[in-house]
Amino acid sequence: MMQHRKKLAANFISLSLVQGLSILFPLITFPYLLRILGIEGFGIFTLIQTFIMYFDLLVSFGFGLTATQQVSGNTNDTHRLKQIIASVYIIKIILFVFSVLVFFTCSFFIAYLREHFLLVLISPLYLLGNLLFPDWYFQGIQKMRNITIVAFTSKLTALLLIVFLVKNPNDITYAVLSLSAGNLVAGMIGFMIMARAIAFKIEIPEKSLIQTMFKESGYVFTSIILAPLYSSVNLFVLQFFTNPLMVGYYAIAEKIFSAVGMLTNIVNRTFYPHLVQLYNSSALAYKRNISVITRFFMIAFLLLAVGQFLGASFIVKLLAGKANPADIDYASGILKIMSLGLLFSPYPSFFFQLMIIQGQKKESIKNIIAIIICNLVTGSILSYFYSGKGMAISLCLTVFLIGLLNYHSFNRKLKTLP
Repeated sequence: MMQHRKKLAANFISLSLVQGLSILFPLITFPYLLRILGIEGFGIFTLIQTFIMYFDLLVSFGFGLTATQQVSGNTNDTHRLKQIIASVYIIKIILFVFSVLVFFTCSFFIAYLREHFLLVLISPLYLLGNLLFPDWYFQGIQKMRNITIVAFTSKLTALLLIVFLVKNPNDITYAVLSLSAGNLVAGMIGFMIMARAIAFKIEIPEKSLIQTMFKESGYVFTSIILAPLYSSVNLFVLQFFTNPLMVGYYAIAEKIFSAVGMLTNIVNRTFYPHLVQLYNSSALAYKRNISVITRFFMIAFLLLAVGQFLGASFIVKLLAGKANPADIDYASGILKIMSLGLLFSPYPSFFFQLMIIQGQKKESIKNIIAIIICNLVTGSILSYFYSGKGMAISLCLTVFLIGLLNYHSFNRKLKTLP
């Protein structure tokens, strides 16, 4: 038991370091790129990166949950494990080719892509890194330390390339190449570590397994695509009913709210493969672990919510700099309201993952669609009458309701377990 707890603690620390790198890297590179490339050049760089990220999400295709679940449940069956790995790579190769073709096609119709076609040619290297990197495999076997090592190598490679290659405003190509190369290095190293660990050889998996993996991941991918809509759409709704200044107030608070809630992702990724194994082996242990994690979330996010409420003004001042005091007061007022939503923020994704483990993928999509519609209605009404603070109230209601819906769905299935 002690050894198992140490393993979970090590995984938690590893994923925390990965998350820290994900936050630290842009803080170092983006100011440098902005200064060297200039505002216009940095804008082009950001647009290309934003565009490629949508295809990056497609190539990932929800395997962070479904493939992790499959790997975690078959760690002792080498043949089955190799079949799963081969199936994932076949699907990802198809999605990669499709993404590249669509990306190139779009470049002929979208002006800023057509004008920078060399960047379009380089960007798929980033997707190739995603295709190769088996983060889902490392999560499944609960060796997140490998993810940390590879992530550090990737970020360091990209950083060094940016520093040595990006010297003037015309070096946008080198900037895109640096980030793409860093991700490709990560993919290659991660793939080699996995291949060496299981003596991986190319073999054609069963057609039924490929179809099952594609279908199951398709449901999860749909859920992942839909999930951000109930939060990202708020900015557009607020813009429609108010003005850009109000959107700015809300955006500052919402960014802080989202950043604080990132702790949930670390905990979820740490415990997900562990819960998959328990679900397949011991329903009693599965239930007990869920109870422990839920209590952890209750205590941790109560403290975070109180801290966010009390420190709202200080946090906003720290990020906004020398802004108008009235602006800071209004933005901090929105952040204080969001503190209530922070109490419930870990539960939507946590119970969503449990629904995936329990085979409730279709139901998760229904829950998200219902919440998107509900959020659109409440967000429109409350922002019309109460502006940014009204939208903050709507966010709190939305987070609470999606958490409640997912809990209800998960718990209904849980009661059927022995």
